[in-house]
Amino acid sequence: MTKVTFSSRGDMLLSVDLLGHAGYAEEGEDIVCAAISSAVMLTHALLFDVQKLPVDTLIEDEGAHIRITLPQGAGMTRGQDALNALRLHLTELEQTYPEFLSVMEVHADAED
Repeated sequence: MTKVTFSSRGDMLLSVDLLGHAGYAEEGEDIVCAAISSAVMLTHALLFDVQKLPVDTLIEDEGAHIRITLPQGAGMTRGQDALNALRLHLTELEQTYPEFLSVMEVHADAED
């Protein structure tokens, strides 16, 4: 199962963290994993390559772990639409494949 966690403070999304393989099918045939990967790659391309935001990106092949963190300040505000769209897309995908994808949101403390 792929576990997706969006971190937020107030009404602002701070980051998205994805962990694990969906497990819908064998590697190369897993449509759920492909949909998740494609959505994340598009989101990263929009933030980093199109909007030129200095996002902090972590990619660990072992354990299938990806994290995208928006920069503080104006960059965080400019990145909201992209992360909100990703959250909406993955939440809708979760409704179709709940055994293979879990999406949640955690709220960060104001002092973080």
